[in-house]
Amino acid sequence: MALFEEFLTVATHTWPPPAKFEAHLLIGPFDGIWDIHLRQNWVLLLRFRTGTVTFLRMGTHAELGL
Repeated sequence: MALFEEFLTVATHTWPPPAKFEAHLLIGPFDGIWDIHLRQNWVLLLRFRTGTVTFLRMGTHAELGL
């Protein structure tokens, strides 16, 4: 949970987040959704629009179908 809290603190002030989170936009059926790596295989999926963040799912790549 500490990594998620760290991400929240950083993302509140910096978007996109620093490189350590390997943030990138997905394409295809996940178009417009950000993939944020909290750990190597622990991913947070979110949507960022006009200053609003919507957290969608969190889990491993396999659990999220990525």
